[in-house]
Amino acid sequence: MEDSQEDYESDIRNCCTNRKKCWKYIVDNIFMVSSLAAVVFGIAMGMVVKVYFPISDLDQLYIGFPGEILMRMLQMVTAPLIVTSVITGVSGLSVDTSRKIAIRAAIYFVSTTLMSVTTGLILVLLIKPGVAYTAGKSDSDDEEKFSTVDALLDLVRNMVPQNLVQACFQQYKTDRLEYEHHSFEPNSSVVLNTTEVQLVEHYVEGANTLGLIVCSFIFGLTLKKMGERGRILVEALTILNETTKYVVNLILCYLPVGVLFMIASHVVEVHDWETTYKLGKFMAVVVIGLIIHGVIVLPTFYLLWVRRNPWTVVKGVSPALLTAVLISSSSATLPLTFQCCEERNNIDRRISRFMLPIGTNVNMDGTALYEVVAAVFIAQLNHINLDLSQLITLAVTAAVSSIGAAGIPATGAVTTLFVLTAIGLPAKEASILVVVEWLLDRCNTVVNVLGDCIGVALVDQLSKRELEEMEENEGRSRRPDSDAEEHVQDEALDTSSPSSFETIESFYTPLYS
Repeated sequence: MEDSQEDYESDIRNCCTNRKKCWKYIVDNIFMVSSLAAVVFGIAMGMVVKVYFPISDLDQLYIGFPGEILMRMLQMVTAPLIVTSVITGVSGLSVDTSRKIAIRAAIYFVSTTLMSVTTGLILVLLIKPGVAYTAGKSDSDDEEKFSTVDALLDLVRNMVPQNLVQACFQQYKTDRLEYEHHSFEPNSSVVLNTTEVQLVEHYVEGANTLGLIVCSFIFGLTLKKMGERGRILVEALTILNETTKYVVNLILCYLPVGVLFMIASHVVEVHDWETTYKLGKFMAVVVIGLIIHGVIVLPTFYLLWVRRNPWTVVKGVSPALLTAVLISSSSATLPLTFQCCEERNNIDRRISRFMLPIGTNVNMDGTALYEVVAAVFIAQLNHINLDLSQLITLAVTAAVSSIGAAGIPATGAVTTLFVLTAIGLPAKEASILVVVEWLLDRCNTVVNVLGDCIGVALVDQLSKRELEEMEENEGRSRRPDSDAEEHVQDEALDTSSPSSFETIESFYTPLYS
């Protein structure tokens, strides 16, 4: 009887302990739990509204309004966060150290991008998702003219913005207009038809992130060379950076609400589920490639170079990865990525501030993989056999287009056209990918953010010696300053001491006289 009573009490005690542990886990991970719950409720809400309530396009806009507010708030803090992070990160590094870190970061970005492109090419050539599916021909001949040269020139123009304030919300873009010109041949009635090309230059909505990064990088180097004269401004920008991160924490409290309505609006908007099912093989190739790159390639790359467990890095940045798949924007996820890398993974702030803003806009492994798979998929749809030279051109173009995606407006559609026109593929067929692009873009964003986080952790481990040497040099440079201050204080004390003794002496003179 006593044994059964003790067992009963121990069971109750274990149940209470497990309940407390479960509740503690939920409280510690309230952000992830609330975000996942928002996804589930958003899908359920979207399906209920879609099935039982006939709604118009205007009603769909109203449903997605809270999600639009969330994206606006995140975009609001992205520009000041990028500018202050790059400036403080670059100015906090010595010239030799920043050069070594920049070289390591560049090697990592280029090598992982090429590996992601190679993975996508191998999978799409082996599985051949476009062979079994025939694309419907469009009757419309209206097709936006696209020039690879113009896109590259726009990329360079955006790197050097005319107005830094304008670069926070607009990008430069060149449109190519072609029209036929009819004229008569001199002394003849023969009509000559000539095609003339006119370039129209204008600005489109969207932050020119690449231009902001380049200007912030140069500004940070200038402040570093100024030394003591630039330290005050660096400290002010550091305070602004910390203030922006505090605002980000406030915005993240609203994130589950925004995600709920954003997911619901996406579910309501999707009408052509049949085409989505037909493109299932293409989607499977992209997802398999992203899983291979994110789960096998990147962790193995980190393990071989650092000899440390890569899954601790992945676990530390899991909130940022979850946010990336929910809002489908690596730039909007950047504030939380900073927080995870610096606070959860203990990455040196000089490394994270230097690499993350650049990596967010340059290192896009998932996007590169998607672009190369999409291009070969379009070629298979049109029964076009690509030779080795075309495949190499395709791989290089996909890598370049992903690197410059931040500087090219309308990233999703334009980068696909960029890759297709590079090897002469029919760009019109890319319109069928729009049906599934909204879904695959979320998976691409997760791999993009994961690649940035692993790269920052890798460079941080490889640069430990340089960072320690830089701290020692800074300590040595500060000691003479402190010694000089102490010397000045001692001199001041020596000069002031006789007058004090004189006053004391004059005070006691009447007593001894």
